[in-house]
Amino acid sequence: MEEMKFESNYESVIEVSNKLFKLISNKLGVNTAYIARKENQTIKIVNAYNDEETILSKGLELDYVQSSCKQVFENDKDYARFENLMTNPHTQDQLAAREWNVRGFMGVKLKSMAGDTFGTLCIMDHEEKRFSDDDIEFLKTIASVLSYIIELDETFADIELLSVPIIPIRRGLAILAIQGNINKKRGKKILEDTMNYALDHRVNHFIIDLSEVKYSASSFAELLHSLVSALRLMGVKVMLSGVPVQLAHEHHIRDQLVGLDVAFVKTIEAALMNIGYVLKDVKKDNE
Repeated sequence: MEEMKFESNYESVIEVSNKLFKLISNKLGVNTAYIARKENQTIKIVNAYNDEETILSKGLELDYVQSSCKQVFENDKDYARFENLMTNPHTQDQLAAREWNVRGFMGVKLKSMAGDTFGTLCIMDHEEKRFSDDDIEFLKTIASVLSYIIELDETFADIELLSVPIIPIRRGLAILAIQGNINKKRGKKILEDTMNYALDHRVNHFIIDLSEVKYSASSFAELLHSLVSALRLMGVKVMLSGVPVQLAHEHHIRDQLVGLDVAFVKTIEAALMNIGYVLKDVKKDNE
């Protein structure tokens, strides 16, 4: 399964989950409910609800090995349940038990329509909990609703960003501004459209700006490598601008970027100046 790196507002799923979390808390008698997604070796909390005491919050990032979600992801079943994390030998050394004193825990997998697991819907409480099979089925039902909404959010985002934004500056010079969600399907379109544009417009300088990339699939580094290599074979000089911090932190992407024979600059303006263009303040010149 292809892991995904994401950063999104997920407005629909946040709005819906805020309503469902309270229902889950009341129905199953737990303090905390949350949605999490796995990003390489990190678990990120997409949204969370705490009834009386805050155990974890939206936006929190956890080491995958130390997270309770690991038990859900690696379970052959679609769920994992524990009466007491603090006494179970598989969980007692993990973060929730060791530092948060969580005992009752249950999590179910979030799956795409294709059947791929991409996240979890979990509940936890400081008290011991014996979750029944009916409780599991209830949480699975909620998870299926949230999975569908998450997939819709991502589909709409991809549709909005389906076009490849290539900005012509002058003959021989263009900017490719990669934005939003970069999955394998969209990456293929970016590669094809950029190659065709470079050929049709006889581009000899391409500035690839990454400052608006929101998340990337694990294949993103391979996309950049293929794109840069192909353009260079065509005789096009390439410069990368605005590499986001989250990409620079991902070692598999960082290593690929460092291996590219290109110049890196902070901004598009810096890239243009590097090529030899000077940006003037037209308003100031006219004063």
